[in-house]
Amino acid sequence: MRLPMRPPRAAPAVASVAGVCLLLSLLLGLTPVLTAFTAHTGPALVPSALGAPYALPSLRAVPLGGTGAAQLLCEDFAVMVLVAVAVLRMRRHLRLRPAAGRPRRFLAGWTALIAGAAAAGVWRGLVTARLVEAGPVGWLLHAAAGAAFGALWGAAAGWLTGVAALAGVGKISPHMPHAPIPSQAAPGDPHSPGRPGPSHCDGSRRRGPRDPAAPNREAPRETRP
Repeated sequence: MRLPMRPPRAAPAVASVAGVCLLLSLLLGLTPVLTAFTAHTGPALVPSALGAPYALPSLRAVPLGGTGAAQLLCEDFAVMVLVAVAVLRMRRHLRLRPAAGRPRRFLAGWTALIAGAAAAGVWRGLVTARLVEAGPVGWLLHAAAGAAFGALWGAAAGWLTGVAALAGVGKISPHMPHAPIPSQAAPGDPHSPGRPGPSHCDGSRRRGPRDPAAPNREAPRETRP
């Protein structure tokens, strides 16, 4: 009997994408890593000098440099936004396409970080607008710049979450075999209700199962030829 198969498991992919997002934020929260990363990405500091958020939000326990506790909490909240949006994007993909192949799953993980970084960039842009006391147009421009550059940083590092999204692909668990449904049983099948069983070698037939519509709940008798 051929057993039906379930689609690939979704929980490992969501957990892996969330873990990679947290790992990236933790690495950027380490001062030596951030210093080395900044030294090797000099041109990327130009948008930050104009007010755009730099890289992905960093998760840290103490403020960096001259920043205060309020900025630290805002940056940690941006990390939460990043992870939450990435997880929601991944879960939506798995709900709509549970049996998607590796290329689709990889692209879904990639775009999950792009969406999360863009959403976090909006929040970080609004925080920057508040710090510089920008006007209404400045708030809009900072939010738009945060979303745009956040999406660019997410696209640059999204291949990591794309690889993480492949977790669980190809792991199939079979269902337990089910008994045949009486209404779909083939004619002559002993599981078919109301039909006589297979014939004996002498030409007689075995008594069929009970017919619920028959009087006294007895199956109709068959006469031998």
